[in-house]
Amino acid sequence: MPSEQKEFEFPSAQAAGACAKSLSNDLGKAFEKRAKSAINTNKNLVLLKVVAEDEQALRASIGSFSRLIAMCGKIAFTEE
Repeated sequence: MPSEQKEFEFPSAQAAGACAKSLSNDLGKAFEKRAKSAINTNKNLVLLKVVAEDEQALRASIGSFSRLIAMCGKIAFTEE
C-alpha cells in the first residue's frame, strides 16, 4: 500500500493545534474508502500521514488535505 507523510510549518504551536483540530472532523469518515489519513501536531508542525490502496487515491487525499492545511496556514500567518 502506498503511503506518504508531509509536514506543514505554522507560526505557533497554538495555530498548528487549531488547524489539526479543525481538520480532525474529516478523519475516519465513511467517505475515506480507499485512503486513510491521520493528522497530528509536533510543536508548530502539522503532520499529515496518508495510507492508500493505490497511487491515485494517495494523490487525491494528499492534495485535498494539503490544500486545506495550506489555507489554515495562510490564515495563521496573516493573524500573527
